[in-house]
Amino acid sequence: MKMSYRANALRSSLTLAVPIILDRHYHSITMNNIESAWFVKTHKELLDSTFNKILMSMIEALFLDSFDYDQYLNILEKEGVEQGIYTAEIFGDHFDILLEMSKDLILIAQNMMFKIIEEMEDDSTTRLFFYNRLMESNWTGFMGFAKGYLSNKNQQIDNLHEQKIAVMGQMAAGMAHEIRNPLASIKGFAQLVNNRLYEPEIKADELRAYLDITIKEIDALNGLVTDFLVLARKGDSSKNNGVVYNVIEVIHRVNNIVNQLILSDDIILSVEYSLEKVMTYGNASQLEQVILNILKNSIDSFTAFRGRIDITVSTANETNEIILIFKDNGEGIPLDKLNRIFDPFFTTKQKGTGIGLSICKQLIEMYGGQIKVDSEVQVGTSVMVILPWVNDYHI
Repeated sequence: MKMSYRANALRSSLTLAVPIILDRHYHSITMNNIESAWFVKTHKELLDSTFNKILMSMIEALFLDSFDYDQYLNILEKEGVEQGIYTAEIFGDHFDILLEMSKDLILIAQNMMFKIIEEMEDDSTTRLFFYNRLMESNWTGFMGFAKGYLSNKNQQIDNLHEQKIAVMGQMAAGMAHEIRNPLASIKGFAQLVNNRLYEPEIKADELRAYLDITIKEIDALNGLVTDFLVLARKGDSSKNNGVVYNVIEVIHRVNNIVNQLILSDDIILSVEYSLEKVMTYGNASQLEQVILNILKNSIDSFTAFRGRIDITVSTANETNEIILIFKDNGEGIPLDKLNRIFDPFFTTKQKGTGIGLSICKQLIEMYGGQIKVDSEVQVGTSVMVILPWVNDYHI
């Protein structure tokens, strides 16, 4: 009876420590970097539920008899595998953060629980028994998690490999087509310059004009190759260069640039927002590139009628997201083409590489964002860009 009472007292003390363990864990993780802090804040409810379940399961396992404990370990490994598969599917891009969180949670939990056990259990053999069970359950759960995650990633790699073979053919054909045009121009003007050099009278202005056009074509080729490399580097190292910045400032800069482009056109550009500071984590220059591409597509969609582009910036407290909407009254995109607009080298324009939106999607997703497009022919197109909102950042 005495042992039962002591066991219940120990169980109660360990259970009361769970909120403290989680608080220390979250504090430790959010101090690492801004991206980790954003991840914890964005997924706090799910993390609380998952980690509470893990910690309570660890505590209950301490007091099981041998048979039930063996059964528990088998179930724990299977649940770990399922959790690993789920994590790879939902949070694959943030696995480094989750791995760090798992390690940190185990260390903090073991440290606090070891101290409580040491304070409440006098018998050294019983203490060692509890210590071993804590470490064994932690290791078993983590190994199951790793198995599930890696098996899912291997399946994804196999699927991506098949897709990559198909996409490589498409991209190679697109690159060949896009490179051939400027190369033909460069060759043609080089031949013209060569022929003119054999003439008795060399016209410098004419040669200069040919060379200027050749240089522009070379610049176009360089830009095409640069875009292609950005598209090809899925796991670009620039992700490590993220900072917190104000989305409104980016909107203003792009607005000034685009207003210069549409100065002589019959196009209205409006911007609406309620907060002067809307902070996100990522790369400001990349967001500029994305917005410029979206607005340029809108401008190109206007034919012989008055065009209008409305930009709105809003925030969602419940999801910690920034929502940018770019809406135009252009000619719209047919449904059969709308489903392919993010495919590399697919374009609805007579002149265009089809790389732009593929890059936009990659840049937005690089920092946990999303981009969605809705369009109707003869009505217009709406592009929604969703970014993580760092709403407690103070400059």
